[in-house]
Amino acid sequence: MKNFRVLQKEQSHWAYATPAIAAIFYPFLLKAYHAALSFSVTVAVTSFLLSLVIPVHGFLVAWDLGKKSAPTSADVFLKQISWLTVASPAIFVADGVVTYMLGSSLSDTTLWLIFWILAAAAGWLAHMKSSRPVLLSRVANMPTYSPLLRVAHGISALLIIVLFLGMHLTNHLAGIFSEQQHRHLMDLFRVIYRGHIVEPAIIVLFLFQTVSGIALVQKLSARPADFFRSLQIASGAYLIFFVLGHMNSVFIYARKFAGIKTDWDFATGAPTGLIHDAWNIRLVPHYYLGVFLVLSHLTLAARLIAISHGARPERANVLAVIGIVSSAVVALVIMLGMCGVHVST
Repeated sequence: MKNFRVLQKEQSHWAYATPAIAAIFYPFLLKAYHAALSFSVTVAVTSFLLSLVIPVHGFLVAWDLGKKSAPTSADVFLKQISWLTVASPAIFVADGVVTYMLGSSLSDTTLWLIFWILAAAAGWLAHMKSSRPVLLSRVANMPTYSPLLRVAHGISALLIIVLFLGMHLTNHLAGIFSEQQHRHLMDLFRVIYRGHIVEPAIIVLFLFQTVSGIALVQKLSARPADFFRSLQIASGAYLIFFVLGHMNSVFIYARKFAGIKTDWDFATGAPTGLIHDAWNIRLVPHYYLGVFLVLSHLTLAARLIAISHGARPERANVLAVIGIVSSAVVALVIMLGMCGVHVST
């Protein structure tokens, strides 16, 4: 019986290291997708869907760890690694762009392997040491974070929606009808969000969202979390890397390094497109999760605001689920348009 408990404990060590272990295979599943396109659509689609399982698995492990009422420092560390796994599609895109810009002798895949092998080893060792619980009671008794910071984070998010995000997502939704519809709306909206005053303000707002988001994620990582809170933190972690990577791709790589327009062709990887190019395929999960998680993040923030203003938690939870499902549908419609699927009108 004692040996069985030891074996069970050792299995749990590996279980909590699996998000980082799974992330190691992320680039290779995308490579398998591209290689299989020439001989089997079924194999290609299966490889692509398996790549999406990796960030989902990271979320599930983080959610499971969040159920612990008295997490150890090792649990917190493993949750943070799991959130990195959730963000793996955004990190892999940034890895590729930065590696190319720096002219690194190491490929983006090699750097990826080095990072995630080390992360997996660190996660496993951290959980091995957690047999002596170091309870974070002092942190657990502290406020979630400064109310002022949370309010500022919310206000800056609202400003981003009004000044940029609402128009940007509407623009991309138009892509399901045609490229021309997308370009037409893009030209209209860019008059607003690329204005001499507005664009720098949007950049500052995004940077503030990132910095404040890091602070909030760090503080919340030491606290128990249900499904909704876990998804809110996981989506915030993803958006930190998505926003920083996207800003680098647009403002530094495209405008300064390559000198190219950030239009429909840039977003869809023209002329080869997103789904037929070995490099561009990484943009599909990157974009899809970016849209899905930003809308889910806003939905979950609205849920907390509603509850704090007296809404019944059961009703708020139902509406949050509807919002999350709707976010997934909106993200799918946008990605279908970007991948060349258009609805005739």
